[in-house]
Amino acid sequence: MDKYQKLLEKGTNGCNYDLDTADIIQKLQVWDAKYGIELTEVESDQLIVTFSNLPDDLTELALEIYEFCPDTIDQGFGCTDDMINMLQESQQEIPAELQEMIEGINFDDENFGLEILKRSLISTKELFLWWD
Repeated sequence: MDKYQKLLEKGTNGCNYDLDTADIIQKLQVWDAKYGIELTEVESDQLIVTFSNLPDDLTELALEIYEFCPDTIDQGFGCTDDMINMLQESQQEIPAELQEMIEGINFDDENFGLEILKRSLISTKELFLWWD
C-alpha cells in the first residue's frame, strides 16, 4: 500500500466529482494491475500517473480517464484549440511537440480532446489528473 501512502497523507480527492481518497486509490489500483503505474506530484487535488505499459488501442482507457477525471478533457486536452488560437492571436509560435500532437486533428470533431489525450499517452506515458 506504500505506493498510495502519499495520497492518504495528502487526502487526495475529487470532491467536486464525489471522489474521495479511497475512490482514487481504487481506480489507481485497477490501472496498476492492468498497466503498471508510478505516482508523482501527489497533492490534495492532483497527481501524475506514469504508465509502464499501455494497451494497443487506447480508446477504452481514454474514455475511462475522462469518466474518472473529466477535467483532463474539459479543462485540458479538449481546450487545445483555444490554446492554439491564443498563441496565434498573440503571434507566438506553436511549440513543435504541440504541432506534432495536433497534426491531422479535426477540431470540429467534438471528441478531438480524447484523440489528443491518446496521442499524449503514447508520447509521454504520463497523465496529469486534477479535480478542481
